Amino acid sequence: MNVIYFYRRACLVAATAFLVGQAISIHAQTVLVDFGSDTSNRGLSVHGADSNGNYWNSVQPGLLVSNLVDIHNTPTTIQLGWDTPVGTDSYNGPAGPTQPTPAFPHYYDYLPLTDIDQVALGNMGGALEGAFDFAAGPSIPGFNRVRFQVQQLDPAKRYDLTFFGSHKYSTDSNTVYSVFSDNTYSTLVGTTNLDVVDPSDPTAHNRDKVATISNLSPQANNILYVQFIGSTGNEGYLNELRIVAAAAPGQPGDYNGNGKVDAADYVVWRKNLNTTNTLPNDPTGGTIGTAQYNTWRSNFGSGGPGAGSAFAGAVPEPGSILIAFVSAAGLFFVRRR
Repeated sequence: MNVIYFYRRACLVAATAFLVGQAISIHAQTVLVDFGSDTSNRGLSVHGADSNGNYWNSVQPGLLVSNLVDIHNTPTTIQLGWDTPVGTDSYNGPAGPTQPTPAFPHYYDYLPLTDIDQVALGNMGGALEGAFDFAAGPSIPGFNRVRFQVQQLDPAKRYDLTFFGSHKYSTDSNTVYSVFSDNTYSTLVGTTNLDVVDPSDPTAHNRDKVATISNLSPQANNILYVQFIGSTGNEGYLNELRIVAAAAPGQPGDYNGNGKVDAADYVVWRKNLNTTNTLPNDPTGGTIGTAQYNTWRSNFGSGGPGAGSAFAGAVPEPGSILIAFVSAAGLFFVRRR
């Protein structure tokens, strides 16, 4: 297994303007990362669309990679930067001992031996090359943690990170994946774990299981700080990563979807009163009435700048607030005349 010691952390200030200007928005996108490539030790890249029609990013662990593409081959702003040395290989992964022999002179000759349940893995199972190789702990005594950054994320979105790790004969059968708040890796945001090998059978690698950390907000500098390590401090393994972006949950009562709960949302409620129309950010549903008003009232003032500024202090009841709107409209008419 090769260990990459020359690693780079992205220069955020210098890169941000260019990346934001050049890359397409990552709204509702899925990104697939293969930790291994044609240029990594005993690795293989995914070329073109996989059997599910999805595109991948085959990266050489340890090197900065910018503008990852989503499954439709659309560039995003997302990039990966590394904070520690990292091992990279395919030996004893899902394809077994990938050592060139007269019968198998090239690494790609071992690709058909990659034993995964492609159906169970969903869109992470569409390319055997994705599962074939892996990133791993660097085998440094006392420091087998691998740390990398998922950078240039959208602060208005939430992210799900799904991990697939698989390796035979692992010292630690379980790998722990964690996300932290900043590059000191001291404040834990979320964690999960996965058996990369059957704990009762060291020859039986993980074929069909993944682990997910859901609903992650971008942390310092719009980055997610990721770490993986074996459960007792030995080598951990990461073959594939799936990054899914989704819009952040809306604020209840924000019936016009502008990110804040204010007087304009009351207008929407009033116009839809006693109908069965669907309002954005209405947790109740059904006929629009008192329940929706109470949701708006209890969240009034939440959200962005200016929320609730039209009615400072206590929120009036439906009757009095209607008078306020009528009075405001009359004042506007007088001023125009």
